[in-house]
Amino acid sequence: MAIKTVEMDRKDSVSYRQLMKERGFISSSYFSVCGFDVSKLKKLAQQGKMDAIRCAIGNSVRWYYSEKQAELAHLRGEV
Repeated sequence: MAIKTVEMDRKDSVSYRQLMKERGFISSSYFSVCGFDVSKLKKLAQQGKMDAIRCAIGNSVRWYYSEKQAELAHLRGEV
């Protein structure tokens, strides 16, 4: 799955966010705070090397990345 795009209403976002967390996807803002280069994570996802979810909630777009794959990329020095 390289990038999956999901569009939803604001009222559905809380339950879907919980579902993504249970499946191992973490918000790009979390990775940013932890020192990851989010633009490199996005490039890896666009290249098909990492799983990501592009979540559109109204006019807002949020990115979620696979936690395991992001950690491995960080250990390899890719992000």
